Amino acid sequence: MPAIPCGLVAKSVFNDTYVLKKGSEVVPIVETGIAWSSDIQYKFKNIENEPNGKSWQDVQWLDMTNEHFIVWMRTAGLPNFRKLWGRIEGGLSAGNYTVHIDNQFEVSPFQGQKFFVLSTTNALGGKNYFLAVCYIVVGTLCMLFAFIFCIAYMRKRNNNPAQV
Repeated sequence: MPAIPCGLVAKSVFNDTYVLKKGSEVVPIVETGIAWSSDIQYKFKNIENEPNGKSWQDVQWLDMTNEHFIVWMRTAGLPNFRKLWGRIEGGLSAGNYTVHIDNQFEVSPFQGQKFFVLSTTNALGGKNYFLAVCYIVVGTLCMLFAFIFCIAYMRKRNNNPAQV
């Protein structure tokens, strides 16, 4: 029988779970809306209409519409990476928090490490503005060079009217 979903990335899906508490109060972590909408809509679907009448639960070993699975399947280009687990809407108030981790994903066989990171985002991404500034600088330089080349082309064309 074929493995559905297939591949080493799907077989090694991250399955730790977290509970964030402030005192005895559980902080709600929204675990939907974390995957790209195009991945949810077009790329990851469960099997439908199996010929022998079985449902996807009988054939697949994972729910391919689970957003944690979809986020995990978007592979990182570097060995150190972050994967979005959830969102805390409305932010956190000042205080002491406790994280309870259900450690299911074993990293010792490949000398891996795991970290729990709380981060804020804005319109340009995370707190690190380096990439956003680089994009703006490179875009500005491209427009400047396009303008310079356009002027140089026009001057050359006006100086040599016989050439087309």
